Amino acid sequence: MNSEEPVRVARALIERHGVRAAAVADERALEARLAGNTAELDLWQSVQLAIAELRRTVPRRAA
Repeated sequence: MNSEEPVRVARALIERHGVRAAAVADERALEARLAGNTAELDLWQSVQLAIAELRRTVPRRAA
């Protein structure tokens, strides 16, 4: 996994799922954990952090 992949995935989730993006990443992380897939778990945990950081730092669009 390259260091930019979690941010790319996070942006795609936010674009596709809006406010549910974090919940979708949580679900994927849980699925990976239950499957014992540590590589996928690492990715989704990084995506969770990237979503939180993007929401913290990116200005919201005017409604």
